[in-house]
Amino acid sequence: MINPCFFDFIERIILILCLTNKTLIMKRYMILTVLLALFSCATVLSQTSSYKLTSEQDLQDPAKYIVIEDFYDAGLEGTFAGENEIPIYYKIFKYPEVEHGAIMISSGRTEGALKFKELIYDLCKNGYSVYIHDHRGQGLSGRMTEEPEMGYVDDFQYYIDDMKTFYDEFVKPADHKKVYMLSHSLGGAVGMSYLEQYPDDIDAASFSSPMLGLAGYICPLAAILSGKTPKWAPGQTVYNNDSTKFEGNDVSGSETRYHVKIGAFSEVPEARLGGASAQWLHQCCKGMKYIRKNIKKIETPIFIFSAQNETVVNPKSTAKFIKKANKAGLTCKTLLIDDAQHELLVEKDKQRTEMLSRTLEFYEEN
Repeated sequence: MINPCFFDFIERIILILCLTNKTLIMKRYMILTVLLALFSCATVLSQTSSYKLTSEQDLQDPAKYIVIEDFYDAGLEGTFAGENEIPIYYKIFKYPEVEHGAIMISSGRTEGALKFKELIYDLCKNGYSVYIHDHRGQGLSGRMTEEPEMGYVDDFQYYIDDMKTFYDEFVKPADHKKVYMLSHSLGGAVGMSYLEQYPDDIDAASFSSPMLGLAGYICPLAAILSGKTPKWAPGQTVYNNDSTKFEGNDVSGSETRYHVKIGAFSEVPEARLGGASAQWLHQCCKGMKYIRKNIKKIETPIFIFSAQNETVVNPKSTAKFIKKANKAGLTCKTLLIDDAQHELLVEKDKQRTEMLSRTLEFYEEN
């Protein structure tokens, strides 16, 4: 009998070669894949999940992680004009065979496509095409303030408008049989608003620690401090290298994935983002209020994942949203991930595998 690892080996070759048309790079990918496939396969197959998911052990091995890096680099990249002509950066990864569908990723505050190399690789390995864009004001998309590291948005609605443009110009023309959404934190608020405004675009949506509410005092304070001139919210500053230490962080229990995330932005410092402005907070508060008022407009099946040790978004607001969603008759699944912090997609293997496995099962059901 042929070792099943051989088939995974062949799939790696097909995936990577189909994502690039440069002859020299193709040769490099072929050689790398031949040398690394059998070594990395054992770890992939050893996951408790039935899906092909990368492990922390894989990320600690430079020889294996370079496969993910090269796969990411081979994706199609570009920019499109968002609202007010702000350039929005994107990357697209087309699955070369018969796919299960396409997944649009909506990332959190400070994030960009760079952070999700492992996630993109895993989703493609499991038969999906992936589309991701950096929200305006962060990642490699255009900034709108004199201080480029200040988190800012003119109007929360622009996030949704940019996503709609991305969908209409790139996702819809590809005519995928299914289109799914995977969003995190701020991206969850953007994604939820999108579902309310465009109920026919997405077949099912998964939310990782969605930003559906903040601590009670933040929104009233942001409304007072917000003005015409962008300014830092209290306690917020430019990107601080001292804040990148794993010890004491409140977003992930995986030291390996945490350092991979920090390293990605260290290599591309222009993609980094510091703290939030009062205006950004005020606009997000208005956006979350809109979501609560329009919850009945959601027709898409949704799955909300929450972290047991959440400290970034307000768990009470998430619970209230879920209660209201159930009352409105929405198809709304929920799961609390034990021993997890805010960034479920950058968590320890057990927690990350549970969320991603349940997400992929959910997509398959819809």
